[in-house]
Amino acid sequence: MYFRRYLLAISISGVFFAASIQDAAAEECKSPDDAERFKVNVDVDAGVPNIQNHRSKAQLGGTNSHGRRRQILGTMQGEVDLRWFINYHIEDFQDGSCYWVASANVELSYHQLDVNIASEYEPGSCQYEAILDHEKEHVVVAQNILSPYAQQIRAALTTLSIPTPDLPAVADSPAEARAQVQAVFRRVLLPVRDQMSRLVRARQADVDTRENYRRTFRQCRRW
Repeated sequence: MYFRRYLLAISISGVFFAASIQDAAAEECKSPDDAERFKVNVDVDAGVPNIQNHRSKAQLGGTNSHGRRRQILGTMQGEVDLRWFINYHIEDFQDGSCYWVASANVELSYHQLDVNIASEYEPGSCQYEAILDHEKEHVVVAQNILSPYAQQIRAALTTLSIPTPDLPAVADSPAEARAQVQAVFRRVLLPVRDQMSRLVRARQADVDTRENYRRTFRQCRRW
């Protein structure tokens, strides 16, 4: 029995899809009769935003994709963790190795979810609260994206031809078997991540419209 844990940290605008590996090369490659069926578990942690108020407009402009020349009143920055923990088995088979994945645990979470409000605006002020309301819209978009993509990850891992106890695969060596297990999970998860990133960027752009900006500025007199 082997265990491998993988971590992929991506920015909120980071990006997921799927592929399959070949079926077992020989019918004689089989898991034990008492082997349990392949299991997949996907955990989601949307995180809690960390509100910060120590950077100036100019400093926020230097940390945001809007560009250094603009003074930014507030930002929302997120970083997603995609982790997977694989339980797989390798057994000697003829001149190679027979292998299969028994279970997979995937974690999709935010280990960083920061809301920054320019230090020119004190907490409790009209401007502070207006900016905070706008950035919270970005937080909701970021958090709401996770659960649907967790379902896609679960579906991808259960519908593709991952070597399972019901359908193991053959490799030339244990080292190749380990590499194939890692490769198939990356082929499944990375494109889904990429798809998720494109959708996040599109939905975040829907929040940063001129009309939304005008509505925010209308809430207070002095900026």
